[in-house]
Amino acid sequence: MSELTEFLQKLESCECNLIVLTYIGDERLYCRFFKDGLYKDRMFITDQSIITQLRSVSGEGEEIDTNGISKLQKLVSSAQANAPE
Repeated sequence: MSELTEFLQKLESCECNLIVLTYIGDERLYCRFFKDGLYKDRMFITDQSIITQLRSVSGEGEEIDTNGISKLQKLVSSAQANAPE
């Protein structure tokens, strides 16, 4: 399973309303998914296109709120649709 597919599945299955990012160098990112303040899941990300998209929607303190998650879902879904099989 590609990292993009796995990330999109986690976004959908967790129904999260907050994502907290922790950058581990320039090439790796630790992503935690929360719903209503409760930890739901986590994921390490090394795909630079996903990291770039996460950086573009993250707000204060490397957090992505509900509005950012909505934008992110659109970005990631369109990227997955355009990805070669």
